[in-house]
Amino acid sequence: RKGAGAFLKDRLLRLGIPIMLWVFVLGPITSIGLYLEPNPRIAEPLTWQHYRQAYPYLLGLGPLWFVALLLIFSIGYVAWRLVTGERASPAPNQSAQPGMRVIGLFALALALVSTLFRILVPMGQSVHLFVDFIDFPTFAYLPQYLSFFIVGVVASRYDWFEQIPRSQGIIGFVAAAVAMALLFPVAFFGGLPDKFLGNGHWQSALYALWDSIFAVGLCLAVIPFFRRFFNGEGQFGHFLARHSYAVYILHSPIIVLVAWAVQGIELESWLKFGLVSAIGVPLSFLVAYGVRKVPFAARIL
Repeated sequence: RKGAGAFLKDRLLRLGIPIMLWVFVLGPITSIGLYLEPNPRIAEPLTWQHYRQAYPYLLGLGPLWFVALLLIFSIGYVAWRLVTGERASPAPNQSAQPGMRVIGLFALALALVSTLFRILVPMGQSVHLFVDFIDFPTFAYLPQYLSFFIVGVVASRYDWFEQIPRSQGIIGFVAAAVAMALLFPVAFFGGLPDKFLGNGHWQSALYALWDSIFAVGLCLAVIPFFRRFFNGEGQFGHFLARHSYAVYILHSPIIVLVAWAVQGIELESWLKFGLVSAIGVPLSFLVAYGVRKVPFAARIL
């Protein structure tokens, strides 16, 4: 709708700038935690000289690897549209809603492609693109990420999200539950510590079948569920939704600093986790609210 140039400009603003902010500013700040709690096997006591020397090694995508992947997919989508000359349909085509047979075949095909891909890139193996700090920690899931991106584009064009019937949601939930009960445990049978990760083992094929059915099934289940029971937004929910992207980008250094601040308190681990969450989550939204008040920041975050 916007045209290729305007769309890419918007994606570079919304995705590219946060990536740069994280890689060169927020990521290294988050890593200060290594220096705040010195360990002779990990880091020396914090000095600015040590920190400046370590700075190049602290660069990385961190949690924004997903944003980087989305930016790559968006650029690929624009390139595809330019090469094919394809234009979006002016109106939704409700007859294009896929049935369960098509959805089931999609899940099976996704499992097969994932199994083959994990021969090349097993789960747990990070992949670096271009430079060391552009790293993707879960690259083994690339077939799932890419296929779901494509399905999302098509679903948005043909209004599938509003058409998924309750019956498909129930079937999806049952399929996910059955896969969780049967396939997930079997995938680990004789597969520990690493056969289920990839490299062509049968446990890897079962694991790929499980996570494909589970992911597709839950997507089918949650969309009609939330559409029916949570298809509204109050003032508080609107505030959370409006600031959630900024929280996603900003939360890591906040959580690290809160965790360091309470590290001297004697508590059980789960209680300390609750304490950090109770402080860190509201604080993250508060910081996000303040940052979005900066001129032009709301256009990005």
